Formats: sequence, structure tokens, C-alpha cells
Amino acid sequence: MSKPTVYAIPVRAHVRQFLLHIFGAEQPWAVHQNTYLGRVVRMKVEKQPFRQLRRAEAMEGPVVQLTLPTALKHYTLTPESAKQMGESFDKLFGLQMIQFVLGHVVASQNERSALRHFCKFYDINPSDADLEMLRKIYRDYKDKILSENGQGHFLYDALGREELFSDYAIRS
Repeated sequence: MSKPTVYAIPVRAHVRQFLLHIFGAEQPWAVHQNTYLGRVVRMKVEKQPFRQLRRAEAMEGPVVQLTLPTALKHYTLTPESAKQMGESFDKLFGLQMIQFVLGHVVASQNERSALRHFCKFYDINPSDADLEMLRKIYRDYKDKILSENGQGHFLYDALGREELFSDYAIRS
């Protein structure tokens, strides 16, 4: 039985740490078609022409590794598709962070504390993901989505408060 081909997906360092926490630290991940990861891979693989061998290209920077299921053994993952998968994992990270922070903000009314808890929960190194970068992702979501949908007041006025507590400002 032949050894399955290992594919490397380039991701940012903090996204890699997040994915290792979600999908497991042991790599390569054996992808199954009926999981989230399997569905993402299934959308990006391409049929490999008969007897055409493709050399694995070395990726620079942080990567996650995976193998295709045996049902897809005649398919391949192009470098462009791998890059697009990395970008989709980046979006998954952002969405998961937003949901985590939303839940924490409802309870504590403190965005920075919520972001710190998120980084601590997923073991994200502060040198990999700056807290200000993460706060910008959440702020953009809050400004674009919550404000346009009129749902911002549910979050921040739930306890009768009109402004959000901050680590840098003292409320009088």
C-alpha cells in the first residue's frame, strides 16, 4: 500500500496555533470527507491526469500538513489551492475569535479582556498575533455588521451602560 501524499497549507503563525488546538497537534491530519476540513479540501482538490506526478513544493513559513482520504488518491492540491485554503483558515480564525469575544463582551463588557482570554485559551503567542491586530478584526466586525444590523445596542446597553469599559479609560 502506498504512503499517502502529505500536503502543506501555508497559514499565519497565530492561525496555525489556533488550528492545532481545534484539529489536533499530531500532523499530518488525515482528512475525512464528512468533516469541515474535508469539505474545504474537497472543494479545492483537482483531478490529477493519469501518471502525471507533481513534486511537493517547499513552503516557507508556518504550515499545517494534511493527507487526502483514499477516495481522493487520484486528486492533487495545487499550490494556489493550498494558499486559498490558508486564506479560508484565516477567515475561520477571525470568525471564531469574533464569536468568542462577543460572548465574553456580553458578560464582562471588556473587549481587551475578551481578546486576552481568547489568546490564552488557544495558546496564541503574543509575538505571533498582536492584541491590536486582533482588536482591529473585532472592531471592524462591530462597526460594519453590528452597527448596520442595529444589534450593537443589545451588546453594550444590555446592563444599562452606554459605553464600553476599557483597560485604558476610567469611567466616572
